[in-house]
Formats: sequence, C-alpha cells, structure tokens
Amino acid sequence: MPIYEYYCSKCDTEYELLRPVAQAKESAPCATCGQPGERLLSTFSFKSNTFTAPHLKHSTTKPLRSHNKPSSSLAPDHS
Repeated sequence: MPIYEYYCSKCDTEYELLRPVAQAKESAPCATCGQPGERLLSTFSFKSNTFTAPHLKHSTTKPLRSHNKPSSSLAPDHS
C-alpha cells in the first residue's frame, strides 16, 4: 500500500496515511482535528550513489506547497 500525503486547511496540518490504491481519490480524516483533508501531490525522491543518480542528495527542507505561500503572492497583479 502506498503512503499518501494530505493537508487539512482547518488546522493547517500536513499528514501522511498508508492507504489502499482503491482509496487514493477519497479525502482522509485529519490526524489532528478529524476534518477531511485534501490529498497533496507528493514529490518522489530516492537516495543513490550509482551512475544513474550520482548528484541527488538528501534534502532536509520540505517542498514548498501552495498553502505555504503568503496570500499576497497568490493575488493577481493589477498594476
């Protein structure tokens, strides 16, 4: 079973769930408040020192998501 990432806009929490593929499109209850969360697009990465991926390194930062951006950057520019 794959691990899916979800986001709860009510309590601003990101969480992961191990779910069957058959439930991939369904919302999942938030681990903190119980409200349904929306599924996030996960980033795929792997660690390898082989010739296929010699320059990939482990990242300690989380990917920037649309809900992490300041609201002013999402507003259209009417200049």
